Amino acid sequence: MHNSYFFMFCAYHGKISWYENVLHTPSKRRNGGDRMAKEALEKVRHAEEQARALTREASQKARDIKRDAEMLAEEKFKEIMAEAQQEMDALKEKARAEGEEEAKPILASGKEKAQAVLSLNKEDLTEAVNIIIERIVKANGNR
Repeated sequence: MHNSYFFMFCAYHGKISWYENVLHTPSKRRNGGDRMAKEALEKVRHAEEQARALTREASQKARDIKRDAEMLAEEKFKEIMAEAQQEMDALKEKARAEGEEEAKPILASGKEKAQAVLSLNKEDLTEAVNIIIERIVKANGNR
């Protein structure tokens, strides 16, 4: 019964004559079977070789992609670091310029005061020295 379904299937697909020849002819079955087995083995070997070749190719592509990604990452890292360095240099320069601007009035005031001290005449200095001596003497008392 199962054979009849098989033959109906084969007839439906147009392969009945081939299966009948292979199954019902003793000499063809042996020779054809050996030949078919060899052909099938060759096809399997060929498919395996293709699979190995595809695997090698895929592995190589994966290595290439990984290498390219690492190179791209390294380039991006260097680019980011260069940008950060430029920003840092710009911030340093800005801070230095701001510091100089803030220091200008302080330095000018200090120079004016230093000039005022340097421009004192001898009489003013003598008077200042006497005032300082009096304060020291009063603070310590006459001991």
